[in-house]
Amino acid sequence: MKSIFKGLAILTLTVLASCSSSVTNVYDYYLKNEVETHKAGQNSTSKSKLLLRVNERTNKAQIELVAFKRDSVKYLVIGSHKVAKSFYIHDSLYSFDVNDLYSRVRGDDFIRQMGDLSIFFTHVTAGRAAMLADAMSGLKAQYASARPGMGEVVYIDYTIASDIILSLEKRTATEKPVECTLWVGKRKHVIATADLEKALNDLKMFN
Repeated sequence: MKSIFKGLAILTLTVLASCSSSVTNVYDYYLKNEVETHKAGQNSTSKSKLLLRVNERTNKAQIELVAFKRDSVKYLVIGSHKVAKSFYIHDSLYSFDVNDLYSRVRGDDFIRQMGDLSIFFTHVTAGRAAMLADAMSGLKAQYASARPGMGEVVYIDYTIASDIILSLEKRTATEKPVECTLWVGKRKHVIATADLEKALNDLKMFN
């Protein structure tokens, strides 16, 4: 039921320092060419709604969740944008944040010039996304009961699909799950947990 946009998985575009505050709008390319199905001589009607878009800082990362529906079929589309450096580790391609790799370099514009904009898209059925929404209370309960030791990090993970993993990270006994990590195509995005939950609930209401 899950389709991965392999054509855009390793799309790299040269990024200029002047675009530091811009928003990347390319999810319509993915919707039209990968999520939709087309037959010659036939017309179709579909609709989409941007549920969440988060722009991170130095690395110009962007994560977006998009609802898409055609006829009675509904999907959650996830787009991941990173100014990153790509490396192969054991035959798998990872996109590392340039500010993590070059942590001692000063100046956001200079850091951005060290990486390329890598764009990855994937999508899952609305039913699969609803399973995550329903699982959130249980994940939070596990998080609350976790007691990491000195220097430890406890990860409460939920696998949405093979290339989409939600991770709640806890470092101290009193820490709250205010933020969560969404791994999309082996790239990391940190977003507010409440924003993710709202987007998942909005997807349920999208008809």
